[in-house]
Amino acid sequence: MAKWFDWLFWHPAPDRKTRSETHPRPVLPTPDAGPVRPSSPVDAAIAALPAVKNWSHPFRDKRDPLLQLTQMAKAAAGFYPLGRSGLWHGGVHFDGGTAGTLDQSSVHCLADGEVVAYRIDQHSPTTGFFVNKLSVQKPFSRNFVLVRHRLQAPKIDGSADTPPSLTFFSLYMHLQDWAVYRDDPAITRPPFWPEAAIRRVKSDVKDPRPGQPEQVGLNVRNKNWQGKVLDLLPRGAEVTISGQGDFRKLENTPGPTFLQDGDGKLLGYLASHYLEPLAAGEYRIRCDSSLRVRAEANFDSKVIGELPHGTEVTVSGTGHYRKLERVNQYVHFKSLLSALEPQAHDQVVVLEKPVPIKAGDLIGHIGQYQDCYADQPEQKLHLEVFSGDNVKAFIAASRAWAQRLPATSKTWLKLAKGSAVVTHQERFNAKQPPTLNAPHALSDADLLVPKSLLDGLPPEKKIAVAATPDKKACNWYRLDGLLHDANNTLLDGWVREEVGVTPWFSPWAWEGYDVIFNYDVPRKFLASYLRAVNQFSEAQLAQYGALADDVDQGPVMSRLFAIIDRDRDGKMSGDEIQAALNLPAHAQSISQLIIDYETEWVHRPRKWDAMDEMLGHSGSTPHLNWLAEKERIKQLSWWDEVAEKVGLDSWAKVCHFHPVGLVGCFQGNRFVFTLEIMKELYPKLATSRHSDLKAIADELNDHIDFYKLDTPLRRTHFFAQILEETGEVLQVEENFTYKTTALTALFSYFRAHPDEARMHGYVTKQGFLKENGLPMGQSDYEAIANGAYGGRAELGNRGHSSADGWRYRGRGLKQLTGRYNYQTFNKWHAENQDRWPMDNVDFVTNPDMLLDMKYAVRSAVSFWLDKRAFDIADRGSAPEVVDLITDLVNKGTGSRSDRKEHFKYHWSKKTLE
Repeated sequence: MAKWFDWLFWHPAPDRKTRSETHPRPVLPTPDAGPVRPSSPVDAAIAALPAVKNWSHPFRDKRDPLLQLTQMAKAAAGFYPLGRSGLWHGGVHFDGGTAGTLDQSSVHCLADGEVVAYRIDQHSPTTGFFVNKLSVQKPFSRNFVLVRHRLQAPKIDGSADTPPSLTFFSLYMHLQDWAVYRDDPAITRPPFWPEAAIRRVKSDVKDPRPGQPEQVGLNVRNKNWQGKVLDLLPRGAEVTISGQGDFRKLENTPGPTFLQDGDGKLLGYLASHYLEPLAAGEYRIRCDSSLRVRAEANFDSKVIGELPHGTEVTVSGTGHYRKLERVNQYVHFKSLLSALEPQAHDQVVVLEKPVPIKAGDLIGHIGQYQDCYADQPEQKLHLEVFSGDNVKAFIAASRAWAQRLPATSKTWLKLAKGSAVVTHQERFNAKQPPTLNAPHALSDADLLVPKSLLDGLPPEKKIAVAATPDKKACNWYRLDGLLHDANNTLLDGWVREEVGVTPWFSPWAWEGYDVIFNYDVPRKFLASYLRAVNQFSEAQLAQYGALADDVDQGPVMSRLFAIIDRDRDGKMSGDEIQAALNLPAHAQSISQLIIDYETEWVHRPRKWDAMDEMLGHSGSTPHLNWLAEKERIKQLSWWDEVAEKVGLDSWAKVCHFHPVGLVGCFQGNRFVFTLEIMKELYPKLATSRHSDLKAIADELNDHIDFYKLDTPLRRTHFFAQILEETGEVLQVEENFTYKTTALTALFSYFRAHPDEARMHGYVTKQGFLKENGLPMGQSDYEAIANGAYGGRAELGNRGHSSADGWRYRGRGLKQLTGRYNYQTFNKWHAENQDRWPMDNVDFVTNPDMLLDMKYAVRSAVSFWLDKRAFDIADRGSAPEVVDLITDLVNKGTGSRSDRKEHFKYHWSKKTLE
């Protein structure tokens, strides 16, 4: 079999019927109008859907939007809008090729929205392909999640006009099977699954097994109050429970493991005169200490275990010894996590009540997919974005709306084709900036550059030139590997923005985007591809050449030829597509194609049957692998079961967007903490501790939405508090250089023990000299911390003036203090482990880890989130709002005015906008 056949089925496009076969024909689409769909109850739900505020790369990649696009060139196949096979492909693939540069361990939602449908099979189905005349079963995941979103332009201050909006969907295809989640409780489950009866033992429980303290888990007790330990459940164990209260009854096991046989059945006999009858055939053990369980029903039998006084049991039989049937066991309810489980398996689930989901929330994990001639299954995600609305009308309305938006919304700088890229010279600086007379090359394509990328450039790569009487002001940016020349060679060097002349665009202007209506069928795309890779004989060229001409001259291929066809031979290969994606300008141009075409996920058999002859299949000479592939295509389909229930048309013609390009278009204008911004916040560190400032910025950027720092107001309120807690020198560890008088004034312990205050505090600041003339030392600092915080119940510190005072002294951006607060933060950090899977840290055992800037940030953010300080921040910029947040942080502080000054200064300076 020719090698191209392998590529052909790299991503099969599912089959579907024409609408006229099953439904009355709608109003036909035109370039200006879609079909008329009657209103339905779904429309009201869509209208109530909150507009997208936040965006996320599916693997939370934080690199700039242009790099995210060129990254797609690393995929083995599955490009947009054509796959390697030359067939239409409405999404993009993330596979083994992209895994080298992305953490593909989990898939995350692209934007705020709501989950409307999904499918998860217990085990993926298989397709029987023939390899070397042998039938080989090859798996293919058909699991998917469908999310509905509403994209709406921002409102205009002072206007009552309603901004244009668009309903769109994101699709995540080929996800992991249910069996993988069922068999490995450590895998985080998608939050939109409903809560099941099954729960799991939390990963941070630390009950030791009696006699084997190295084994930890969750104790199983014989009563629901002050019970004795019967057994130990390992972390992650799945359980079912019943009842109410702190301790609940364990239902999924008949008794402790030491009394079970290999099949899980309970062993043993109990002496009946120690059993007190209860209701419903249950008994309570009444004895001095514990009751022996014997292997057989006689006194001389071997003792196989003991059950404590008060244990509730169920027994059977008569006589002096009764057969043990069940032992009631109880576990601590708050030590269990609720287990999530799909609503149903092996079928499409359309949710009657959609589940809200945020950008960056877990969608699932990539499943297994094996193509016809692949030796092994691979992990492959098909990601797609589409809309059933009139996208062309929405784009037009958005462009008109963008003209009314403030200049601050223009966050993409357009470097037009022919822009000069000046070769860098060592002499270039603010006093000797580049000039257009210096050696340079000209770019060969338009490129939109996000403001966030330009703002994030280091100072040595940005030069501002002031205006003169005969010249406008300009900015020079050193951009490496973004623009290319006529030979498709990437260029490094300086580009010029002429202030007020070089255009900036809002993402709502959709600059460079184009809606293309495509009517070509897969048979024509296949003919074009087979001709391009020289797989046609002379007879086939004569037979199918006209089909290939039709698609090559059609709107989609014509546009792609203009971008991709490097050798201008009128043919397009997979290598040319991949090469184009390596160039940011070409990758961006491709991502700006919005293609109106029938979805891949509706089953239309006739469309695929039309390819039989071209692939050499007939009744007398069947192509068995093609027949198998068509059956796989059918099983992958889901459209007919979902569409009309979620607000899509059954006729299945939708507008496809490049998913990574769409995210980048709107995420590219989001706020980014840069080193320059951090220097503005900490001006005394402008020439020092850059690594610490950058570490804080990186941590905040990585999780800015999750941390609820997604608006200027929230960010400014947050740092108004942090700047006071850390001081202007970014002190993330509490300083215990207190005066003697301050110790007795501030801390009750030292008021009660003034001799210790005189011993450890200082009286002369010069050298921090104590009353005895000696300088303060480490022992003084520890003694002060232990006196100040030791034994304080509200901090969870153990023992009067205990060493816990020093051990759990103030650390982090918010000066986290006390054992209790460290435990609380430790729990929060563990509960969000899926966000930082490599950071499995125990802060109670290792409190100094909070001196690491990454964790210092998280300790402050956990408080910000737990106390919902961001909700208060949303109330506005009045001084009273700052005070309300200060009350949460430190109600007794004397620094209220300073915190309000921090806020006022940075709010007026727009530092964090």
